[in-house]
Amino acid sequence: MKSFDIQLLESHLTIEPLANGTYRVMEGENKLGVIYPEPTGDQVVWATQDEMEFDFVQQIGELISEHNM
Repeated sequence: MKSFDIQLLESHLTIEPLANGTYRVMEGENKLGVIYPEPTGDQVVWATQDEMEFDFVQQIGELISEHNM
């Protein structure tokens, strides 16, 4: 899959889809972390093992979902 850009408030982020269903989140040359969707019932919660705030991860995940529609 090809990387794509999203805008979240003042942040211009590049999303790099990885082969295992995760997404690397970059801000310029800086890696912010890797996020991934976790289905819970009828909705999806986005998670990470990196030091990123829960709400920030959810917002990025929603923009990724919109991009993938």
